[in-house]
Amino acid sequence: MTGVTEFTAGERVVGLRSDYVVGERLGEGGFGLAFVATAGDGRRVVLKQLRVARMGDWKAMELFEREARVLASLAHPNIPRCHEFFATDGARAVDPAELAGLGGDVSLVLVQDHVDGASLATRVAGGARMTAGEAEALLRKLLGVLDYLHGLQPPVIHRDIKPGNIVVTPAGEPMLIDFGAIQDRARRDSEVGSTSVGTFGFFPLEQVLGKARPASDLYALAMTIVVVLTHRQPDALPLDPSTSKVVVRLACPGLPERLARALDGMLEPAVGQRFAAARDVLAVLDGDALQRRAPALPVPKARSLPALVYEVPLYTGGAAALLLYGFLFDNFSESDLVALSFAWLPLVAFGLGARLRDSIAGGLRWAVVATLLLGVVLLAVFPAL
Repeated sequence: MTGVTEFTAGERVVGLRSDYVVGERLGEGGFGLAFVATAGDGRRVVLKQLRVARMGDWKAMELFEREARVLASLAHPNIPRCHEFFATDGARAVDPAELAGLGGDVSLVLVQDHVDGASLATRVAGGARMTAGEAEALLRKLLGVLDYLHGLQPPVIHRDIKPGNIVVTPAGEPMLIDFGAIQDRARRDSEVGSTSVGTFGFFPLEQVLGKARPASDLYALAMTIVVVLTHRQPDALPLDPSTSKVVVRLACPGLPERLARALDGMLEPAVGQRFAAARDVLAVLDGDALQRRAPALPVPKARSLPALVYEVPLYTGGAAALLLYGFLFDNFSESDLVALSFAWLPLVAFGLGARLRDSIAGGLRWAVVATLLLGVVLLAVFPAL
């Protein structure tokens, strides 16, 4: 091969560790081409090719190199393994750091495991439906992948989780692929403005502003699960008009409460109100303390005392006091009014005590105390009486 153009079927590509025979073309992404290939030992792999001459700027090369560098450092059963990364001009392969020493039409090539299976996007397009139980199992697996990625130092943020980037193997294992938009370091706000990469509808507002964080991947994963469950794209899902938040229980009626609560918390538009970590979502799915519960209110205890026991003396004493002081006040002397107070006040006190304490004994205690207090007050104010 003299001079590198787009790889073609049957072509032999020489790498640093192995030779590769190119097979069918898988597709073209924003930063390169992808082909199925067979390695020298018979393994099926994927070759991702980026032709340096085709780049209008260095963003494509930056993202391509970042994907290769990060993939080479990852070790997780649900992430395709990276085998090698090299630059070639068709005559020889070199480390990408020695790219300047090559002549002609140069390509960067990333080699990684080929994943057998169909993407979630392909399954949805084919009409395959997923039960709530299958969706929860899928969500748990992928939360485990994100917990691994986000727990690295520095955290690795995928930034392009969507149905097309999740392949389910014949054994039912989900594989997270296409790390072309990955962010492998915690950037300062001033450094991220030019990196708002992702797929529209699947990333949240902070990613549009170039400020992706682990919670951004959680949003994209939840949106992916909802799309797979409903077969509706993000722009066709029901929204709360006041918050622009996807209404999970309306979009996916009948979900188990724990799954609905988890997806709802992952889809909060405001990053500060969204789950911050994959393990927080797993805790909700497991029914742990992070479930958003309203504070428990005390349950009123059923009353055992019949209402008539406290209502009759309470209302009788109250009516007597109203009649005495409201209508007949001028008909009695001061000493008579004092004496009559010992008639109505114990009744009112008994009714209140019995109602509050739910017992006759409680009413009697209140009546006795009220009578004693009345006597003390009268002796202090009217000692002559």
